[in-house]
Amino acid sequence: MKKVIAGFIVCLFLLNCSKKESIKKRQTYIISYEDKKRQEYFDSLAKSKNTTFAFPPKGFYGESQLVIDKDDNLYYYQQNYIGVRCGTGMENDTLPHFLDLQPKDIVRIPKENLNGFLSENILYKDKKRQVLTIASQKDTIKDISFLDFLIKNRLETYVIRRTTQEEDTVLKYKKNNHYYYSDDIKWDQDRITLPFIKPKLNK
Repeated sequence: MKKVIAGFIVCLFLLNCSKKESIKKRQTYIISYEDKKRQEYFDSLAKSKNTTFAFPPKGFYGESQLVIDKDDNLYYYQQNYIGVRCGTGMENDTLPHFLDLQPKDIVRIPKENLNGFLSENILYKDKKRQVLTIASQKDTIKDISFLDFLIKNRLETYVIRRTTQEEDTVLKYKKNNHYYYSDDIKWDQDRITLPFIKPKLNK
């Protein structure tokens, strides 16, 4: 088990390093393109006879989330540290779980303060918790200046993905300063896993 975990860490580290080098040479980051390349890489490992490597679990949320909206504004929110999720079933999720995210949980970050903000909120944590999830409302991120924090090797582990329906919805309510109540939202259950609510029994 230790070899598997170590293999995954080495694999993820090498993949992120190569990703950072490629970012330096480009002015845009295309999430779908990078996802395809990463999947092809792990598929090639799966076909090899090397059993040392473990593959990254599926998942959507970490402890720290950086959200980029359609106008390239930056937002941040945190959730409680979950730790290793193996065996919980969450590692096989294909849909994001409902977080009960609230507008007050999301804070806007001025671009010029991003590096300092991430340093204060992430780098003080234990090494295993220094993981950043970057979620973008656009597939193509044209302003990649925010990745300077990663390129400088101040953070070794990160994930870049599209925003979830819940993130998009809550962020919209926050930006419009409207009252938000999740039960009033018509959630698309093809895009989100809602918590099971036991129906009330008629007396």
